[in-house]
Amino acid sequence: MADSETVGRQRRRLACLLVLVCVGALGGCTALRVAMRDVGEHNRTMPADVAREYHCDKRGLPFFEIEESQLLPVRAKPGSQLSHRVVYVMCPRRPTEVVTGTLDTRILFKGEIIFNEVIDQELKPGRWVMDTFIPLPPSAKPGVYALQVDFRSEQGNLHERSDFIVKAGGN
Repeated sequence: MADSETVGRQRRRLACLLVLVCVGALGGCTALRVAMRDVGEHNRTMPADVAREYHCDKRGLPFFEIEESQLLPVRAKPGSQLSHRVVYVMCPRRPTEVVTGTLDTRILFKGEIIFNEVIDQELKPGRWVMDTFIPLPPSAKPGVYALQVDFRSEQGNLHERSDFIVKAGGN
């Protein structure tokens, strides 16, 4: 087992390395944040805590909304992957109830859909983080793009849009 001085030295080296990556490499911090994500979803806050925070006892239920949407990188290369993170909250009518619907994810360029995926999705009670990776076609042309995500259900809909740029020549 390593002594505390060795562990401290290893932690300082790792911290220095992370600073060098973030400061020295263009987009280094973005690459590091994306590399630490796993596809899927995980719970961040339990349902009772979200219900108190959002005063769900005074709302029409089920209640759900997107708290955060993050797309990385905002300047991408053709053929790369986009990392999309959505954080949502949901208060059910009854304990453990879910809201079922479809999640439609599209990439648009010059008003045309160049990527489209529709999947069945359940919104679960509490606060959840959903991470996905979306492929950008190798043939993507330089310019401004939009990522549109729509969740549709009988209980309501959610819509989110993020813009990003594809760089010329993949640089």
